Amino acid sequence: MTRDTDQAVPMKDYAVLAMIFTLWALNYIAIKISVNDFPVWTALTIRFSIIVVILLPFVKFPKGQMRSLLLISAVLIPGHFGFLFWSIQNTASVGAISVILQLGPAFSVLLAWIFFKDIPGIKRISGLTIGFAGIVILFYEPTFFDTLDALLAGIASAFFMGTYMTLVRGKNQISPLAIICWSSVLGVPFSLIMALLFEAPIQETLQAASFDSWLGILYAAIASSIIAHGSWAWMLRRQPISFLAPLTLIVPVLAVLATVTIFGEPLTLHMIVAGFIVLAGMGLITISKAYK
Repeated sequence: MTRDTDQAVPMKDYAVLAMIFTLWALNYIAIKISVNDFPVWTALTIRFSIIVVILLPFVKFPKGQMRSLLLISAVLIPGHFGFLFWSIQNTASVGAISVILQLGPAFSVLLAWIFFKDIPGIKRISGLTIGFAGIVILFYEPTFFDTLDALLAGIASAFFMGTYMTLVRGKNQISPLAIICWSSVLGVPFSLIMALLFEAPIQETLQAASFDSWLGILYAAIASSIIAHGSWAWMLRRQPISFLAPLTLIVPVLAVLATVTIFGEPLTLHMIVAGFIVLAGMGLITISKAYK
């Protein structure tokens, strides 16, 4: 049962949240490492297969939800994950991608406004304006001019994540792990077909891949998708969304710090200011949505 917001948050919950946000932040590192050797669709085929093997024995099929799952899978697989992996593969600015991905809530607000007539209040409109202004400023960073395609792909990935948020709104009959599992089941054949049609022979790729790339895919599948998302679902039952949602903005901060430390990515004042503006806008949206 969700706790009352006036009650103290146990240290155990803070520890779990720290683990979740760290795992999600390091997922950007894992994806970058994995796509060094694996083409996008081959990497996704392996990732989804690992998730299916681990989760399928423990997750029930949600009866009567196949149409919803097909639509969710179409949005997540070629949309969110396809663009995300491609963008990270084609840029040296992984930290910037982690910031851009935070536009997901903004796109969710826009889509709910368009399709569900969910008119946003002044806070959400202000957050949208601030967030997109930050992205415009980010795109004028001189070091990004050779990776604009990757940054645009990152925005597309954020758009599909926002679409996913809109689709699952109110679908309490499908658990988060069930969505992860069954969208992966549906995603394996699609990713495999794309890999066979457009990428190098899978057997050759598997033989040539480094140990680090294999670890990257395993991390993305197990640590990020299963452990972190499963723990997040558990936290949603313990703490109010008004407390949890704003804290997720810690993830891109940790991701930027990780990419700067591990990959030696440049961190300019321009990037810091633009990133702060984006996160401020998304924070305004997140708080207004959480407390509604």
